[in-house]
This record gives sequence, structure tokens and C-alpha cells, in this order.
Amino acid sequence: MISIRQTSVRSGRIGGRKRTSAKTLAAKQNILLRWHPRHKDGTIPVEALVDGAWYQGSGRTAPIALWDSHAGLFRTIGIQTWPDPANYPATRRRISGLKSEKHIQSLGGTFSPQKIIAH
Repeated sequence: MISIRQTSVRSGRIGGRKRTSAKTLAAKQNILLRWHPRHKDGTIPVEALVDGAWYQGSGRTAPIALWDSHAGLFRTIGIQTWPDPANYPATRRRISGLKSEKHIQSLGGTFSPQKIIAH
């Protein structure tokens, strides 16, 4: 006799029927990707991005970024690794700050979103 767990794994219903925020976000992203498919390199197009969602990908300053659709930019937290030349031997502190990157499709864009993480 086959257990319920084995049946759910075979049919692809591992998560069950319970609604969660992660499932809702994934469903929203999948609907957008049906209308605007990924590029050949796996990049999610601008039209399929969800406002206020965090994306994993490859960028100039960080691998994780927040999509701000109103500004049309990704917001990342970057760390300045260059030391301050005036205080170099005494202080080797890294400075972090909020950075902005454009989508890779845009002119001068540097962030390529591959996977949605959270909303």
C-alpha cells in the first residue's frame, strides 16, 4: 500500500493544500513568467518582476536585491572594501550603504535577477 506522503511526492503536491505567503508569491511570479518568459540566460524580464520582492541573481554590488518598480531600480546593500587612505593603517573598517542598480535589460544595467526569494 502506498502512503499519502509517497503519493504527494509523485504528484508534485509536497506542500499540500495549505496557503502560505511563499506559495502565493511563487504563483504570482509564475503567472507573470507565463506572459513574459525568461531570457535564454535565465534572467527574469522587467515586465515579470513583482514590486517590493527580493530577488537572487548576479549584480555589481550584491547577489540579492529588492525590486522597486516605481523607480525602476534594484536596491542592494553594498560594502565598500576599499580602505580610507587617510586612516588606513589604524582603521580597516568596511563601510556599508544602500546602492542602486538597473535591470540588465536597461541601458547601463548591472543586475540580472534569476530567482524570487521573498516579498
